[in-house]
Amino acid sequence: MNKEFRNPDEMQFTPEPFNTQRKNREVQNIRYIVGSLNEEAQKTWSDLWKELKTGVTPAGMVMPEMVQGFIPECGWAEFLEKFWLMKHYLDSIDRYLYQTPHS
Repeated sequence: MNKEFRNPDEMQFTPEPFNTQRKNREVQNIRYIVGSLNEEAQKTWSDLWKELKTGVTPAGMVMPEMVQGFIPECGWAEFLEKFWLMKHYLDSIDRYLYQTPHS
């Protein structure tokens, strides 16, 4: 049984025009998301540093009282949760910036 095939020269192919406005909007949306994550990461870092800076010199040396033992004012549970939040924010930013989106 013979099938009739169309000659490729007869076929019309019109590529979809590049939608610059849509792409710009997508990039802007990603920037808003990453900016929000970055802002939260900065706040979390600020909270962590506030807990640590009293026991560290401006040059970065640990003060003797910190060597004796550090106890965060906010308590260990909240202090460690802030570290996990920081990791979450950085992982999310990494995903947006470096991973290839699935299509």
